[in-house]
Amino acid sequence: NNVVDNDDINYLSFLFPPLWQNYYIGSSEFSPNNNDAWERVLEDCVRPVVLYYMPLLLSSYGLSVLVLKRFTDWKGLKLQKLAGQLSMYPAFLVLICTSHGTILQSQFWTSGYEERKYGSSDLCDLFANFYIAANIVQAMGQIQTEKAPLLYQLMGHHILSVGCYVCGFYFNRFRWWTAFAGASEFTNLFLVPVFACKEYFPEWRKEYWYLWSTRLLWLSFITHRFLLFPSWLVLWMYDRWKDATSSGREGIHWIEGILYPTTIFALVILSMVWFKIIDRGLKKQLISYTEAQKKMN
Repeated sequence: NNVVDNDDINYLSFLFPPLWQNYYIGSSEFSPNNNDAWERVLEDCVRPVVLYYMPLLLSSYGLSVLVLKRFTDWKGLKLQKLAGQLSMYPAFLVLICTSHGTILQSQFWTSGYEERKYGSSDLCDLFANFYIAANIVQAMGQIQTEKAPLLYQLMGHHILSVGCYVCGFYFNRFRWWTAFAGASEFTNLFLVPVFACKEYFPEWRKEYWYLWSTRLLWLSFITHRFLLFPSWLVLWMYDRWKDATSSGREGIHWIEGILYPTTIFALVILSMVWFKIIDRGLKKQLISYTEAQKKMN
């Protein structure tokens, strides 16, 4: 029985190490039945990812390769990288719509923390599985096209993210939280065109729309990373406190208690590294655009 039977908790949780362990850090005591858990992972996660979403994404990549070969003379790594970016753009739109839609579903706010802990929805599971498939397909391409240190950063991001999402199906808890964190995919709306132009169409960097894409990328990092991730952590700690002080409370596994918030914190640090590059690029772009305008006038 995973339910803790203590009835009265009248003191601050930090005065009770077992309470802190059960509800904040987690314990291996709160594990699901292995057979049921792995069957759920297979049926609800692995099967749709492998049979539906990965083939769809790989087909999109193949189509992008054919289009670029038809209309450009690019070959090799250049073609491969741009095809990867082009093919993932529709996937990012799906992830953005499904993650934001899941966050806004009323039951996760009106039914209290328990719904955010145990609840899910078709839209939520669609997002989680599509996200897993997208990360796997991206990793397959980036291993071939990227170099250190960016390659190590990207692979670490993919491994931690996919691991957390799969654990949501294994433990059958906290699936909504994947969509909450996944709303950060919004930054890719501007990241893809900015970096694609930087590498393949440098002449476009003098255009006004490119300047605004860079500005919106900068702004989206503020709203959908530096505000979103701390909000995730604050709500997570609030829900753990509600869980610890409610009747009929049930603890969490240490993988959930440690891995999930640690991954979000790691994403904050990684976002800072990337934002430094984006901020420097925006400043250069402002100078470049201003100089181009002066020459035209």
